[in-house]
Amino acid sequence: MGLSLHIRVVVAHADVRSLARITLTDFVDVLIVSLVILAPIDYASVATSLFAVAGVSVLITLRIGFDGFRSGRLRTISLQTLISRFGISILSYVAVGVVGAFFARGDYRDGLTLLLPLVFLLLVVAARNTWDLLVTVADKHSRTD
Repeated sequence: MGLSLHIRVVVAHADVRSLARITLTDFVDVLIVSLVILAPIDYASVATSLFAVAGVSVLITLRIGFDGFRSGRLRTISLQTLISRFGISILSYVAVGVVGAFFARGDYRDGLTLLLPLVFLLLVVAARNTWDLLVTVADKHSRTD
């Protein structure tokens, strides 16, 4: 919703576009991890799937981050906000890989124990990013008009 209301701002500013993309990545990760955990497959397959999700997510996020951070223009979103949001997301994706390692050793209880706050954190960060896209970006953009 935040994207559709401020699509011109999102398209025009690399930092805003990067925040939108990382937000989508966070939501998709939560969905994929949830589906993997709910799938009737063995621990080794869960571990492999979580390793793959973690690796792909980190690579995507690094690419998105470089696009957003190298923007030479005036930023709509503060550099501190971008670094914190990207940092939390990357650390969360690495933690998904750690959960995969727990499953690879057959330690599903510790894996699931770590996964709960991890998924919660990704959802909170994505919700906060959505707020920034919906309200903060519009507020800053309207001040410059």
